[in-house]
Amino acid sequence: MRRTWGNLGDQLGLGLIAIGILLIGLAWNGAAGVDFVQGQVPYLLSGGFLGLSLVVFGAALLIVQNHRRDRSLLESQLRDLNTAVTRLANAVGGSAGATNGNPVAHPDRVVIGSSSYHRPDCRLVAGKGLPSTTLEAALSEGLEACRVCQPAGVTA
Repeated sequence: MRRTWGNLGDQLGLGLIAIGILLIGLAWNGAAGVDFVQGQVPYLLSGGFLGLSLVVFGAALLIVQNHRRDRSLLESQLRDLNTAVTRLANAVGGSAGATNGNPVAHPDRVVIGSSSYHRPDCRLVAGKGLPSTTLEAALSEGLEACRVCQPAGVTA
């Protein structure tokens, strides 16, 4: 339902532009059928200005809707980038004391996935080359414990 309401600004803007152009055309047609200026003015005032205002309002709706869509896309990309930088900082900062790159050597280390953290010997992350970090860093990122290996205190 959110997707339907999200496209309403585009559809409403295009509809208003179409109605505005139609009103401008009808006003021009009505004014073209009258030979004297006093008879043409009502057509231009009612149809022309109303049509022009609908075109401007429809264009404004299109611009605002596109701006909202672009902003939402940028916010999600920034959120993903922030998560990636945080994970990289945790992995680089926590790997300074690692012995020979073996995450099993540190019992407080966990392997981080996309939404959960795992024990280093978990079968779901074995051989995937995922970064490891401390348990505290994984919890601070809001990651949940793996349901398969259940790394409660993480001792490998």
